[in-house]
Amino acid sequence: MERIAYLDIDGVVANTGQAVIDLVRKEFKKPWVRVEDIKEYEIPKLPWLTEEEVERLLIRFGDPEFYYYIQPMPEAAAATALWYKKGWQIVFVTARPPHLYEVTLYWLRKHGFVFDSLIMSPPFDKVNHCANHATCFLVEDRPDVLYHIATQRPKLKLFLYDQPWNQAIELTIATRIRSLTEIEL
Repeated sequence: MERIAYLDIDGVVANTGQAVIDLVRKEFKKPWVRVEDIKEYEIPKLPWLTEEEVERLLIRFGDPEFYYYIQPMPEAAAATALWYKKGWQIVFVTARPPHLYEVTLYWLRKHGFVFDSLIMSPPFDKVNHCANHATCFLVEDRPDVLYHIATQRPKLKLFLYDQPWNQAIELTIATRIRSLTEIEL
């Protein structure tokens, strides 16, 4: 039976939260903002951003250059390399839009990620790319996506990557982790 590790990118292997904060500090002159202040996943709901700043930030999210400079999560590339060496297929399933495919592929390779495939998919369509086997798992930072997947793939083992924007959520369907190295295979 196949052994597949499905991994989200932003908030799981890419430190996108810090990249957002760096951008807000630099472009919006808000040096006091920290990653811990991202209490909502949806950017328009962040109370410390004006409507104009939200619009500017959303435009930047469509720019491939923004993704080029994001730093990887600590030990993420090493963890995926170890799983790959143990015979696991590594599949990145991200909600990034299709026009960011090339920069995402470049970014993964640049940071030493070993993987079998990269899939760009709307968040709630990620379920269509996941197998329903006990020998597979998914790591995601969005609880709403995990709930959706859990209803359709009950055998798939689920992990919630701990982030400030998912702290208010208590999940019984997933194991909360702070690093990919916590996943024992």
